[in-house]
Amino acid sequence: MMEKLRADFLAIASQWGAEQADIERILRLLLTTYGDVKRHYHGLGHIQQMMGLAEQYRDDIQQWYSFYFAIWFHDFIQQNSGDNEGMSAEIAAEFLAQLKVPAKTIEYCAELILATKQHSYQPDTDMQLFVDIDLSILAAERALYKSYAYKCRKEYSLPDFVYRFGRKRFLNGLLAREYIFSSDVFREQKEKLARENIQWELEAWL
Repeated sequence: MMEKLRADFLAIASQWGAEQADIERILRLLLTTYGDVKRHYHGLGHIQQMMGLAEQYRDDIQQWYSFYFAIWFHDFIQQNSGDNEGMSAEIAAEFLAQLKVPAKTIEYCAELILATKQHSYQPDTDMQLFVDIDLSILAAERALYKSYAYKCRKEYSLPDFVYRFGRKRFLNGLLAREYIFSSDVFREQKEKLARENIQWELEAWL
């Protein structure tokens, strides 16, 4: 799977005439960033999982290159505080410009990244799928969901009571929505299981 990630990036990023050295430099930076040992959940596994789902729904995605690059850059900055999404979008714009990606593709890529700040309902169909794919782990089988919840906790160097407070607020916020997911297909196929998993975490761990 890792070789596919590399091969796909090299092929896609080379379309606009960027220097091969620049393409490889940016790819190395992405692999190093997401491969950091502190990236217990928001690492290369998350990128692979999102890419796999994006491929499944590719026929429904209208702006594929923006979508593709947004997956790579949406968690580039991962800190305990601060505007992670805003900084990630800015970095995406900077590096994609170096790859000579068209301006409109870069602009929409940044919009997709910023949409993950709240993971709220999006009227745009590509944005719906993007935020839903990012949240798709919520509807995983219970064992995989447990692993996700555990890995998320390991990423935050916070006192336990502080983490629990923030995590509860996030999860309860999701449950309070009419729908967790934005797209019809995710609502139909994944909404029920996502709610069950979240309720389990709140009762069992938090």
